[in-house]
Amino acid sequence: MQGGTSTRHDLWTTPPTPSSLAASSNLKKALVYLYKDHIRSHHHHHGNEDEEEEASGILAGCPSSYEQLGALNHLLVIRPAEPFLPLEIHESIDTVLAYKRTKVMLTPSSSIPAYPLFDGSRVSVSLWKGDITHLSETSAIVNAANSALLGCFRPNHPCIDNAIHSAAGPRLREACYTLMAVHAEDYEEPIGLAKVTSGYNLPAQYVLHTVGPHLPRGASPTESECEELRSCYRSCLDAADALPALPDGRKVIAFCCISTGMFAFPPSEAASIAVNAVREWFEAHPNSTVTHVIFNVFTTQDYALYHANLTSFIPAFSAVPRSPPPPPLNPLTSSNISAVQDILRDCTHLLITAGAGLSAAIGLDYTSEALFAKYFPGMLQIGLTCMYDIIGFKSWPSECHKWGYYFTSLDMNRTFPLPSPSPYTHIRDLIETKFHGDPERFFVRTTNTDGMFLRHGFPDDRLSTPQGRYAILQCLGKCRPDAYTPSEPYVDAALPCINKETQVLMDESKIPRCQYCGGEMFLCVRGGSWFNEQPWIEGERRFRQFIDRFLDEEGGRDNKLAILEFGVGMNTPAVLRYPNEEYVRWGEGNVRLIRVGLRESGHVDWELEGRGWAVGIEGEIRDVAGHLLEPLKSNAG
Repeated sequence: MQGGTSTRHDLWTTPPTPSSLAASSNLKKALVYLYKDHIRSHHHHHGNEDEEEEASGILAGCPSSYEQLGALNHLLVIRPAEPFLPLEIHESIDTVLAYKRTKVMLTPSSSIPAYPLFDGSRVSVSLWKGDITHLSETSAIVNAANSALLGCFRPNHPCIDNAIHSAAGPRLREACYTLMAVHAEDYEEPIGLAKVTSGYNLPAQYVLHTVGPHLPRGASPTESECEELRSCYRSCLDAADALPALPDGRKVIAFCCISTGMFAFPPSEAASIAVNAVREWFEAHPNSTVTHVIFNVFTTQDYALYHANLTSFIPAFSAVPRSPPPPPLNPLTSSNISAVQDILRDCTHLLITAGAGLSAAIGLDYTSEALFAKYFPGMLQIGLTCMYDIIGFKSWPSECHKWGYYFTSLDMNRTFPLPSPSPYTHIRDLIETKFHGDPERFFVRTTNTDGMFLRHGFPDDRLSTPQGRYAILQCLGKCRPDAYTPSEPYVDAALPCINKETQVLMDESKIPRCQYCGGEMFLCVRGGSWFNEQPWIEGERRFRQFIDRFLDEEGGRDNKLAILEFGVGMNTPAVLRYPNEEYVRWGEGNVRLIRVGLRESGHVDWELEGRGWAVGIEGEIRDVAGHLLEPLKSNAG
C-alpha cells in the first residue's frame, strides 16, 4: 500500500506523540533497573557485563509494551519495599503509570446515582459495580489489606490489595513500609483499624488500609469476628473524616467488600454488617464532613446483596435496578474517546473484530460461576463451576452427562436474553448510521462461536467465524468434508429427554451420530485436529476479499480502514489480535486500530500508538460502545 498518499485529513498522518515516546522510554528504563536490582538481590550478580547482557535479554524477550508492562508489574509485585527505589526510577514508573491511566475509562463519583442516607441528610450513599482503581473524583478508596500492610507479593494474585498497589505504583508500598517501620520488627497491623496513605498514581487522593477478619473457608463468623468487621468500617470513616475535601467541597469514600475475598467472610453477612455499620456511624456522627459513601462491588452477587440491604432502610433505593445497570455515558472520561470518534467519523470502511469479551459484556461470561449455577445446576455435582471449565474437559461420568450439558448449553445460547441496548446493537447502529447498510463497507470477524452477531441482525454474508460456531455439529472423524449438519434439530429432539434436576440426557438415542459413518459427532468449533473448517471457508474467503483491498499496492489508496476490536485478549491472539496489528503496519497510515476491553483486551502497543496508528481504551465494553456512536448520530442529524 502507498501509505500517506492521501492528505485529505491530517488524522491519518499523525506523527509520533511525545507522551507515548516518553512512556515507552521510561518503561524500558525502569524495567532494566528493576531487573538488574532483582539479579543483585538474589545473589546472581556476575559483574556489570553479565548484568547488562541479562537486562538486554529481558527487553529482547518482551518486545511489546504489553509484555514490558507485564514484566514491570511482576518485578514490582515481588520486590520488597526496602531498599527504596531511586527518585529517578520512581519518576520513570510514575510517567509510565500516568500514561497507562490515560487509556483507562474512569468513572467520576459524581456520575453515580446517590441517595440520602437519612431524610434530610447531607450524606448520600451509592452502590456501584466496577474496578475501584478506576473510580475518580474520590477522596479515598478502601484497601482490604493483609496484616503486613505491604501489599500482595504474588504476581497476578486476584486480591484487591494487589490491584490497588499495582495501580498506585511502588511509592505506595514504601509509604506503607514507613508506617509500619515505627513498630517492632515482628509487628502486624491489628484487625479493625485503618491507616492512611496517599493514592499516588490512583485516581483517588488517598487510600485507607484496613485489615479485616480472616476466616477458614466455609466457616461462619463468630460475634467477635463480626465486631472486627464493623470496626473496619468505623475506623475508615473516622480516618476519612479527617481528610481534606475535594475541590468541589465533597468528601467521598469508596468501600470495597472487606474480607469477603481471600479472607472468606461470608458475603451475605458481610454486606449486612457493612451497610449497618456505616449507617450507625453516621447516626453517631451527625456533623461528619464525609458527604458521600460508595459501596463498591465487583460481582453481580455482591451487588444484589448490597442492593437488598440498602433498600431495607433507604426507601429511594427501591428505584435502583436489582442488577448492575450500565452506567450513563457521561462517566467516560478517557482522552482516547475523541480520537476514536475522529477515526470512526473519517474512515471509509470498517472491520469489526470480536473476542469473548464482547459476549461477556452482555452477560454471557464463560468465567461466571453465578451464570453457570443458574443455567447448569445439575453439572455442579461433577465439579464444574463455570463454562470455561468445559474447555478440554474429558471426565464426563457418561456420554449422557456430556450431551445433557451440551444440549442445555446450545439451548441457553439460542435463548439467552439480550439486553437492550447492547454493544452488539450499538455496533449495528454504527454501521447503519455510517454506511447506511452498504455491505461493501464493513465486515465482521469473530472468534466467538455463540452466533450472537447473527442473533443481533448482522448479515451472515458479512461475517467470518474461523473458530467455528455452535450452530453446526460435525463428524469427529471427518469421514468426508461435508460430514456436518445443523445442531438445532438435535437440540429440539433432545430437550424433552433431559432430566430437569440432574440435566443428564435420559435417552441415548438422542446422542448425535454421523449420518455417513455412524461415528461420534461434536460441536464444529476449533478444539483440535478433528476440527472441520469446511463450513467456515466461505466466510474466510469473503473476509480476505474485504481486507485485501487495503493491502494491495495498487488499490485502496484513498480508502481509510478502521479496525474496531472488542474484547480480544491473549487466549488466541494469533487469530485476531496479532493479524489486526499487522494490518495496521502493512497499511502504513491507511489502517487504524481501535482496541476496547478490560486489561490486556484494551491495550495497544505503544509503538503503534506513538505513530498515531492505534488507540486503546481499557474499560467495560458495554460502557464504551454506545458512546462511540454519538458523534456519528449528530452528524447524521
